[in-house]
Parts: sequence; structure tokens; C-alpha cells
Amino acid sequence: MPAFDVAVIGVGGMGSAACYQLAKAGQRVLGIEQFGIPHSRGSSHGTTRILRLGLHESAHYVPLVLRAVELWDEVSGLTQEALFHRVGSLDVAVPESPIFSGSLASCESCGIDHEVLNAAEITRRHPALHPDADMMAVFQPGSGFVLPEVAICAQVNLALDHGAEIHGHERLVDWERRDGHFVLRTDRGAYEAGQIVFTTGAWIGKMLRVPVEAERNVLGWFSVGLNAATFAPSRLPVWIVDSEAHGHFYGFPVHGVPGFKLGRLRHTPLPGVDPDLPREEVCAADEADLRQFVAKYFPAANGPVLSMITCFFENSPDRAPIIDSIPDVPGAWVVGGFSGHGFKYSSAIGEVVRDLVTRAESAFDLTRFRASRFHP
Repeated sequence: MPAFDVAVIGVGGMGSAACYQLAKAGQRVLGIEQFGIPHSRGSSHGTTRILRLGLHESAHYVPLVLRAVELWDEVSGLTQEALFHRVGSLDVAVPESPIFSGSLASCESCGIDHEVLNAAEITRRHPALHPDADMMAVFQPGSGFVLPEVAICAQVNLALDHGAEIHGHERLVDWERRDGHFVLRTDRGAYEAGQIVFTTGAWIGKMLRVPVEAERNVLGWFSVGLNAATFAPSRLPVWIVDSEAHGHFYGFPVHGVPGFKLGRLRHTPLPGVDPDLPREEVCAADEADLRQFVAKYFPAANGPVLSMITCFFENSPDRAPIIDSIPDVPGAWVVGGFSGHGFKYSSAIGEVVRDLVTRAESAFDLTRFRASRFHP
């Protein structure tokens, strides 16, 4: 039976970073992924992912995302793959919205370079976006987007270069702690590992007793026709627009695949779904929901839909991640529940996992990410 220092279950955004950082630290690493690497069945696909420095969710995340940027640049240098594109970001809402006020507070408290723009200035600089007259924006020039599939492949390749063993299309069946180590059984074999890390995204609530549910989400790409120049990365940053009438949406300049990309984040998530069941295919109602927002705020992109795909948000009750040891199971770790805002700092989470596995501590304050906040 092969023996490893650590097994990482799930080799998506978080798992690929963990495999790389652990292998780089000299650990004998086994990575197990039930699908291909990369794949489009979970939470780590879709061509582009937003990376904002001053996060409206909480200034507590800012050290993680700043370190993540350093690591994205480091991995880019090692692999010659451009992973992080600095195109700036806009958080657009009425001033009393948590999207605007939270972003501004994070920027101010953490010294993040930013500007506050009124509606007229937003449209003057970024003519693709037509905000409501009472909306304002926090513009962060150092923000941008990460390429998720490219990033996963880059980190897996680096992990392999450092001696990790990565298995795709292999599903964990069960695991147990026995005589101070873990025995893992998959649909292909059995393995031993000194520690085990679960980075299984939307599946983590099924695998472990943690309150994380999978939510189906839809991403759409709309044709910009002859208006491509105003949707280019040089003219349009990544953005969040929070509208009481039309919803909370986020999106990107045109990059990588044809069309203007956007998605919705619901203030109250949809009911959880079983990620193992066939996922509901995209439909006319999904397009209509995206289009009503596009027509209002990005009218030049209200052309034919080019593509729509589904993905999962892995929601915790408070939409903050769970990064913790599993109670009464020494050497077992849970890393999940990122609730749609995790990929931006997944490279830094890889370092967090490395430090937890090798030193049982992290340089980052993980207190508010403990699982015990749900089950004292």
C-alpha cells in the first residue's frame, strides 16, 4: 500500500494550490480528484475569476488576497503563464449598500489604493456601464482577474515537478484513522497517509459534517457586437453592481472566450442541491435573469447570448470559509465553504494548508474560520 505524508482530496482551486505548496515544502503528496484536472463540474472553472484587493466582505480577508497576488505572480514567473491580469475593479452601489461601504472601509483600513467615483464619472471612464444616478463606485486599480483553469494546471504541474502524485478520475470511497495514520479507499485502490486535507468544494458538506451546501449558479456571455472596444480590459475593469431592483451581479471585460461575462450572487442563496445529482441545464429563465440586468446596466451588450454554463457556489451559513481541523481526528483538515468568493485567494490558502499540515498553525488569523462557530 503506497504511503504518503499527506493526501489532498479534491484538486480544484484550493486543492491544486495545497498540493503545490505541500510538495514544494518536501511533503510526499497524494492528490485525488474525482473528475479531470481541470474540470467544469464544480466551482473552479469559467475562464476568469474576480480578484479584488479591498473586499467588501471584510477587511479580514485583505492579508490573504495580498499574499495571493504575490503567489499568482510567483507561479506566473515559474510557469510563464499570465495568471493575474491587473485591470482594476469597480464596486458599484448606492452609498449605504454594504458593497460600496464595505469595499471603501477595507481600502481605507488596509491602505489599498482606490478612488471614489460618482455615477457620471463611472460612465465617463467606462462607457459600457450605465449606473443609476444615485450609485457610486470604489475603483481599485490594483485589482483584476485570475484565470482559474490555467492557474489550476500551473499549480498541478509545479506540484508534479516537486514529486507530488496526482490522480484524476478517482473517487474517494471511505477513509479512517488507524494506528496514527489514515487509510483511504478509492474506486481504484487503497493508500496510507499521515494527514488528510479535504478541499472538495461543493461536495464537502456531503463528505464531512460541516454546514456547507451546493448552490447552482449560472454564468453567461453576451455578444457586444460592434461595441467591443468599450468592453476590452483596457476600458472595463472587473465589476460588482448591487441594484435593489435588478439584483447583485458581477462580471468581467471580454477576455479569453467571445462575449461579455456576468453572473449573479444572491443575497439569500437558492436551496441547496446534491452535487452528485444531474445538474439542471441552463434554460430560457436563466438567460432572462441575466438579460434583464444587462439591458439595464450594460445595454451595449444586450445582444445574442453566446454561451451559458453552470457552476456551484459552496455556501456556508455566514458565507465565510471553514478552515479547521476535524474535531477528534488528529491530522484531518477541512478547507471549504468559500461561498463564491474563494478562488481569488486560493493560492494563499495553499500556503495556509502547508503550514497547518507541517506546523499545525498559520501566519493568518483563522479564528473566524473555525467550524466551531456553527457547533460550539
